[in-house]
Amino acid sequence: MRVSGVASGYLSSEQVIIEFEIESLSDSAGTSLLQNNHKISKAINEMKKAGVEESELSTQDMKIYPSYRQDYDDNTKSYKSTFEGYKVENRLIFVSKKLDLAGKVIDIAVSNGIDKITSVQFAPTQTKIKELKDSLISQAVEDAVKRANLALQPINYEIKSVKSINIENESSGRNQLYSKVQFLYSSPSLHEQNDETKLFDNLKKISVQVNVSFIIGRKQTTSN
Repeated sequence: MRVSGVASGYLSSEQVIIEFEIESLSDSAGTSLLQNNHKISKAINEMKKAGVEESELSTQDMKIYPSYRQDYDDNTKSYKSTFEGYKVENRLIFVSKKLDLAGKVIDIAVSNGIDKITSVQFAPTQTKIKELKDSLISQAVEDAVKRANLALQPINYEIKSVKSINIENESSGRNQLYSKVQFLYSSPSLHEQNDETKLFDNLKKISVQVNVSFIIGRKQTTSN
């Protein structure tokens, strides 16, 4: 007999991870790179003034490549590639346990021309996630035993032993956040008030499912 058991728990966030993408385009690769570096450096300097530490910031995945746009030619009735310059792409990543700085970091980035926010995550640490999952495995097995006993009771069978236990899947709930960055475009009055962006975190749901195979048999009857 095979039965699934499930257990869930909740964790509060202990760190925030924000990723920005910075693009620049110019006639020469050197100029485009300088523009990109200037934009990042300016934003980083302003973030440091707001209390961000240098160790909480990093850049990754810089790319430089010729950029082409597709223009439609009325004469040939077809599209042709037109060179428009050299594009530089870079990523700025903010990782910190100072959750209250998240909104301020976004405000500083946007006000300094970094308007592409690719990811905002509030998350527990991996250590906390592992500790919770380890404790949930035993709870999920207990849930499987309980379900098996309930199913066997009407047919007068019982669990004799456990044959195997397999962890089917482990999952965590999606990070949900509410950022006023999304509201600035739909609510100009908020932008005019120059309020600080507010991000609201939620608890993360961690779930573990196990499949337990039982060896079952008919209940033994006792006779006087």
